[in-house]
Amino acid sequence: MKTAASIAALVLIVVIVGAIGSYAYLQSTQNQPSASPTPTPAPSASPSPTATASPSPTATASPSPTATASPSPTASPSPSPTPMPSPTTLKVASTTSLKDTGLEDVSEAYSNGTQAKNDLKDMFQAKYPWITVSFLYYGTGPAIAAAQRGDADMILVHSPSQELPFLTGGYGVDRKTVAYNFFVIVGPASDPAGINGMSNVSLALQKIYNSTQPSNPQYNSSVLWFSRNDASGTATKEISLWTSAGFTYSQLITQTSWFKVTGAGMGPTLLSANYYGSIGGYTISDMGTYLAYYNKGDIQLKIQVQAQQSLLNVYSAIIDNPQNTALASTNFNASLLFVNYLVSDEGQSVIGNYGKLAYGQSLFTPLVPLLNGSVTNDTMLGWVKGYAFINSTNQINAGGTECPAAFRYNAGNLYSASYDTVVANFNVNTSISTPNYIVTNKPKLNLAQATPTPSSSKIYSA
Repeated sequence: MKTAASIAALVLIVVIVGAIGSYAYLQSTQNQPSASPTPTPAPSASPSPTATASPSPTATASPSPTATASPSPTASPSPSPTPMPSPTTLKVASTTSLKDTGLEDVSEAYSNGTQAKNDLKDMFQAKYPWITVSFLYYGTGPAIAAAQRGDADMILVHSPSQELPFLTGGYGVDRKTVAYNFFVIVGPASDPAGINGMSNVSLALQKIYNSTQPSNPQYNSSVLWFSRNDASGTATKEISLWTSAGFTYSQLITQTSWFKVTGAGMGPTLLSANYYGSIGGYTISDMGTYLAYYNKGDIQLKIQVQAQQSLLNVYSAIIDNPQNTALASTNFNASLLFVNYLVSDEGQSVIGNYGKLAYGQSLFTPLVPLLNGSVTNDTMLGWVKGYAFINSTNQINAGGTECPAAFRYNAGNLYSASYDTVVANFNVNTSISTPNYIVTNKPKLNLAQATPTPSSSKIYSA
């Protein structure tokens, strides 16, 4: 019995000890920060959404002011308010004398061969690069006809008697006289008619005529005359000179033994007069074309009669009248810019200086300084006005103006006494006297040309 009791007591003790160990184990697991439950609440912790929302407004607000400030400096350099105008072409119907001299579109060359770019086209296009100038060359009559058809936007010619109907017929507006030189009578160096140095053109022409008539004691079979008869300004001048000398031009052209009609421009006519027959013949030429051909050695004709009122040669610009329905599509705006340029200080400088590189002297005298009074020569001024001005009754008369008010259209300041322009650093500061030509082996002529020098910025008018 004792043994059984001992075994029972021992089992009881083991049970009690096991129960105490189990209790102790359970207690220890409840009190420990367990690894398994801890990760489970971590994802649901509240700081996570708070952290996500917080950077979001901060990041959005920060770029916003930066982006607004950035366009502001980009927009400030603004070439856009003054855009380049659309490209356009200006067609100018002009005379062969301006073509042959090169003033309009032939650059002169320095001694090293570099092109001076000193002609009207190059200089004007440098200032107004969106305008391409196209010169169409004719005699004055055909040039006017081209403008009347609308084939040209304006004319640049030298025959006031032909320019007047262009205005009065409703074809032209805003006439400006821009330059002058003189016609000359040229002929063989031997001068078979004996007219060299004569101071009266009418007497010189009468002497030429008498030299061609076999019944006349002055007859000389070597005397020939060459006439353009092409409706040019030069031809118109020649006809007026023969008329003033007492002859009828239509009768002269029938005397073909000595009166030769070329029907060509000034250059070809000079060449014909130079080489026809044994010694050549006489003709009338504008001074610029004569010098251009003589100095190149193309002709050997000599100046025989010169520097007289009856030989004055004035160049004028006239714009097509846009009020004429047939001319409404012509380029009035570009034409007006070009005419303003011609009478500006810079344009007058181009005219007055052209020829000095190639010929050692100017071929044309700027007219604006004489008309606005910055150059004083009452004799020359009287000659110009009497030859080229038009009065209110549409007569060529010294009491008139370059362009009567009836023929002015949207001219702006073109006819003001003087006004500032964008042209800078030019001023006409010259003197002009009645030309005194001196002809020796080479026609080094004292043309008394106005030679503008740089300094101010005005456009002038009479």
